[in-house]
Amino acid sequence: MADLIDELRRFDPGAEVRLAIQPRMPQEHGVGTLAQADGIVWIGDGGQRGYAPDEVGERLGWS
Repeated sequence: MADLIDELRRFDPGAEVRLAIQPRMPQEHGVGTLAQADGIVWIGDGGQRGYAPDEVGERLGWS
């Protein structure tokens, strides 16, 4: 969890958070419920919001 927190500190704390999935056709998903089980923190899928801009896939190294 500390690794995720360290990565997030680089960004504006007021920014929206979305999950990018599906490298071939990046989709934008919201962050859903958080849960902890067996020492792992899970981020639930908050549902598809649309498709992510091409720039997202490029910055994530998917293209």
